[in-house]
Amino acid sequence: MVKYLLGLLLVIVFASPAFAQDIPQIELGFGYGNFAMKNLHPDRHSGLATHQTINLNSIFAIENYLGYYGFGTDPQFGKTELITELFGGRVNYRTEGPVLYGTAGIGGGFLRFTDFGAGINSFGVKYGGGIDIPFKESFAIKVEASRMSFHFLEQWNSGWNLSTGIVIKIAQ
Repeated sequence: MVKYLLGLLLVIVFASPAFAQDIPQIELGFGYGNFAMKNLHPDRHSGLATHQTINLNSIFAIENYLGYYGFGTDPQFGKTELITELFGGRVNYRTEGPVLYGTAGIGGGFLRFTDFGAGINSFGVKYGGGIDIPFKESFAIKVEASRMSFHFLEQWNSGWNLSTGIVIKIAQ
């Protein structure tokens, strides 16, 4: 039993520098998204945008993007909404102040026609970049521009997504 405790103690001592990161392990971003998909719907539409990021080290991270956009009321289809779920990677360039990053991901989109109780699923991709500007030790302001594409109705429908919001840094 003493050998196992000593072994565990040695593992903890040598593994502890891995936990001493000067970057946040998790970043949660909540805010506003503005998306245009001109092939499918002519106007820009507002919605909720969330980013969940797990930093593997100071350069690489895993990112999940969840977006909800209201496309308004169409005379033919009624109320239309788009829900996006895109999972991928993120590459960071960290300085003393702002963090510049590029992101890419794959996932899906769900176009809902709430008046009919129906919807269309689709494969989706996203790529783009942005900046996180810190304003407190555990908070930052996020601004991101990304291109999102979805394969609805036998064709690719793409558009630019502009999102902004507050980032909460956890376990720094």
